Amino acid sequence: MEIKIAQVIGLNTDQKAAQVISTSRNGDSFFAVLDLTCDDAFTKGRQILSDLSDFYFDFESTSIGEKLNATFEKAKEVFAQDEYALLLVSISGKVLYLISQGMMEVYLKRNEKLSSLLAVGAPAQLISGFLQAEDQLLLATKSLVEFLGEDLEKLLNLPLEAFEGEVTDRIGASDLENQGLAGLAVEVEPEPGQEPQPGPEVELDEGQPPVEQKPEIPSIEQEPLEKTKKIFSYFPKSGKVRLLIAIILIVIVALGVGLKVKAGKDAARNAAFTQAFNQAKDDLNSAKGLSSLNPADAKNKLDSAKANLDKALSLKPKDAEALDLRKQIDSESGSILQQSTASQFPVFLDMDLIKKNFRATQMSLSGNSLLLLDPGVKTLVVVDLTKKSNQILAGQEQLDDASLASLNGGLAFIYSKDKGLLRVDVTNSKITTVSKKDNDWGQITDLAGFGGNVYVLDSSKNQIWKYLASSDGYSDKKEYLNKGVKVDFGSSLRMQIESSVYILKTGGEILRFTRGDKDNFGFEGLDKSVKDPKSIFTSSDTDNLYVLDSGNSRLLILTKTGKYKGQIGGEKFGSATDLVVDEKGKKVYLLEGSKIFQVDLK
Repeated sequence: MEIKIAQVIGLNTDQKAAQVISTSRNGDSFFAVLDLTCDDAFTKGRQILSDLSDFYFDFESTSIGEKLNATFEKAKEVFAQDEYALLLVSISGKVLYLISQGMMEVYLKRNEKLSSLLAVGAPAQLISGFLQAEDQLLLATKSLVEFLGEDLEKLLNLPLEAFEGEVTDRIGASDLENQGLAGLAVEVEPEPGQEPQPGPEVELDEGQPPVEQKPEIPSIEQEPLEKTKKIFSYFPKSGKVRLLIAIILIVIVALGVGLKVKAGKDAARNAAFTQAFNQAKDDLNSAKGLSSLNPADAKNKLDSAKANLDKALSLKPKDAEALDLRKQIDSESGSILQQSTASQFPVFLDMDLIKKNFRATQMSLSGNSLLLLDPGVKTLVVVDLTKKSNQILAGQEQLDDASLASLNGGLAFIYSKDKGLLRVDVTNSKITTVSKKDNDWGQITDLAGFGGNVYVLDSSKNQIWKYLASSDGYSDKKEYLNKGVKVDFGSSLRMQIESSVYILKTGGEILRFTRGDKDNFGFEGLDKSVKDPKSIFTSSDTDNLYVLDSGNSRLLILTKTGKYKGQIGGEKFGSATDLVVDEKGKKVYLLEGSKIFQVDLK
């Protein structure tokens, strides 16, 4: 049984988010609708829905009911400390299973009749029933149903694409936040060649799996039998001749019936092939049109094109046009997904030429200047990217046990375990103290200069300390995060600032803060998850955010809220420890040991 899906999601905030998920594997579909209120609700909700989907499909049981119940119990554990409403639904073959908690709604539209399948807010209990061709389901938060009001039934009469567009436009026009508006519209399509038949009303059984009903066997038509009897009245009297003629007639009738059945099957297969093939072509063209405008949507359309083409080729494996379309999709996928591969990584600078055995693990870029610190030999170096010249700014005597450095305009900021926070004027190498060693500091993981101020990431105190520049030096440390903002910086790696503050964690998570409050950031449109990241880069001079995804040997290019824009693959992305990006010069600089490599930004 084929199904089509449309989704609508309202405006979310970091404290309240309504989200949906729909996934399918091997003919089994899983859906979830979530309305969550907690800290970091948007990111947390998205991740947990993905985890629940994986849990459902990985749960070892042949019973769909058991799998859905187990997934629901898992969700209750995960959300134990949060305020939430949750609807879980699965469709396996023709059977619908659902279980919910909180203010959720499920509507079934069958034969122009709209029925509610849930008692809203009732205690959670697994229920199930049969679906049939042309059934429509709406899985939604109660808030969305109330928002649509009297127009709900009229909107469900629209095609799914029009339903999604109309409801999304209404939500956008309302400018509502924190309303918990989210839903999935699901439509059951007739199987190829099958005419939809009216059926009985759906009956949902609480806690019990449905029992398949045997279809009625149609009666044999009488008219062909009467004609056959008439033919037999002309048979000769001889037994052998009669037997021979009977056999011949039976063969002729069987051949006729077989040809008719085959013709019917061929017609149905041809119709299904044509529909899937044309949809694949339309999806591919849509993907190409969205490639530069919205790479995430382009990926969805490309995935749909591949799925429809696979369906077409399963019906006609040797069709020349379909095989040509597969070659076209394979050859154009990289450009559609904004994917490229770099094979040449020329050396931009060998730092052994600056000072023997110079090694750095991090870089900082501001304007055309690149700052590097070797914590081993305690040497601070600035490199002019345009002239390819370099200058040693300070050594061990001035820096002592320095481990972190950041460049902001003509000022370099240093963290030294012994001397505290230092400032070095790049023009004259003059060193001043921003802050002496502070006993209130915990584990200092990174620092960054921005607007002449200094920001220090303290991973053990879960805080970002801020030092403001003044006419006579710098202020005492201040807390950047606003009161009540809860964070966990325990596995933090790097920090970058461009009016907003970005924190990269070892598992690939990126946290974003604006004016001391947590801001929305979530990966969207990735073909695979970030693995073993080493660094991120962004600044007020760049349009994008860059992630050094070493586990996948690639450079990810994202919007500053996490939406996918492109990627470059290559071996150096797997071995480099840090990166900076010059968007104007269209260059990426990678640090590996004593060498800085460069690669073109495409």
